[in-house]
Amino acid sequence: MKRSTLITSTLLGLLMFCCIEKQKCCSLPDAHNFFVNLQTKDGANMLNDQLGEAIDLSKTRLYLIENGNPTMFEFKSGGVLDNRYGISPVNINGIATAKISFIYGEDEKEIEGFIQWSEDLADTLNFTFNSTVSSTYLTKIAQSGTTLWDVETDPNKEAFIKLEH
Repeated sequence: MKRSTLITSTLLGLLMFCCIEKQKCCSLPDAHNFFVNLQTKDGANMLNDQLGEAIDLSKTRLYLIENGNPTMFEFKSGGVLDNRYGISPVNINGIATAKISFIYGEDEKEIEGFIQWSEDLADTLNFTFNSTVSSTYLTKIAQSGTTLWDVETDPNKEAFIKLEH
C-alpha cells in the first residue's frame, strides 16, 4: 500500500509541476511573430498599395544567418504552407503592416537575420531569445545596436517595430 501511495504522490507532483511550467510558458509573448511598419523617412507607408509602388510582400523573404551563412526561412510542413515564407500582409488599426513569422529552435541565444523586401531594399536585424533550450521565445529585436522592441519594456504587447528608409 505504501509503495502505490509513493508512486501516486510522485506522479501527482510531477503532473502539478508540468502544469505550472505550462502556465508560465503560455503567458509569454509569441515566439514566432513580429509585425513591421515599413515607412519612408517622410512617414509614407511603403506597404500601402494605394500609394503606388508598394513593397510586394509575396516576394519578400526572411534570412537567418547561422555560422556566417544566410539561409532563407521557409516553413517545411504544417498548416502554414499557404504562407510558406512566413511573411504576410495584415492591417493593424488601418495601417498596412507586414506580419513576419519564423521558428527558431537552435542553440544560439542571439542570431542575426535580414528581411529582403525587394531586390534593392533590405533590413538587417538581431533577434534575441530567452533561452537556448526548448520553449524558446523572442525577447528582443534590434537594428545596428538600437533596440526596436524588448519584452522587458513592453511585456504586454506583441513585437511591433517600425523601420524607415
